[in-house]
Amino acid sequence: MTRVRQKKLLLVNPVNSSRAGFSINHSSRFPPLSLGVIAALTPADWDVEVIDENFDDFSFREADLVGITAFTSSANRAYEIAAI
Repeated sequence: MTRVRQKKLLLVNPVNSSRAGFSINHSSRFPPLSLGVIAALTPADWDVEVIDENFDDFSFREADLVGITAFTSSANRAYEIAAI
């Protein structure tokens, strides 16, 4: 029996490099709901990983598909991640 490789979906929320969250207060760091919704709606034959740079550092990972969400304030970092 041949085992089918699971496809990998990587979802990324980049961080504004000048500050985290919506204000100086670190308690304002909230994960975006959109990535959770996409992860929940992804078919079961996909392996989904969510990286939120407010909480974890991004590093290159092999993936079949990458989704990136961003606020205008973190758009430059989103472009950096997309280039990787």
